[in-house]
Amino acid sequence: MESAVYTTIFLVFLSLLFLLLIIISKKKKSLKRLPPGSFGIPIIGQSLQLLQAMRDNKGEDWIKERIRKYGPVSKLNVFGNRSVLLHGPAANKFIYTCDEKVLANQQPASIRRLMGEKNILELNGEDHKRVRGAMLSFLKPEALKQS
Repeated sequence: MESAVYTTIFLVFLSLLFLLLIIISKKKKSLKRLPPGSFGIPIIGQSLQLLQAMRDNKGEDWIKERIRKYGPVSKLNVFGNRSVLLHGPAANKFIYTCDEKVLANQQPASIRRLMGEKNILELNGEDHKRVRGAMLSFLKPEALKQS
């Protein structure tokens, strides 16, 4: 009777161990698709570091350090949101020319409150192209010289 109980406990333990290994394996595979970088402390992430750098007027240095450490594409957690930092001309071209099916504008709620619901970072598709075109016409060197 005791051997049957021990056998049952052993089989349950073995099954749980096998299930745990499968879960860990799937998690590692999904993490491989993420860019390099650190999410930092849960929920807080790198928010405190970024705010301190901005307070000391060294926000640009903080970003340059991340780029030096992780490269032009890195993951981070800022203001409670997992994000991706993209840097360079190729990243700008990708962001401003890609289809909304590839990249969706999802700003943190705090940024939406600061900049408004209809800011250029929130616009998609034709609305984004129209506003961006209007902004570019104001920022051309000829238009700036007339001011």
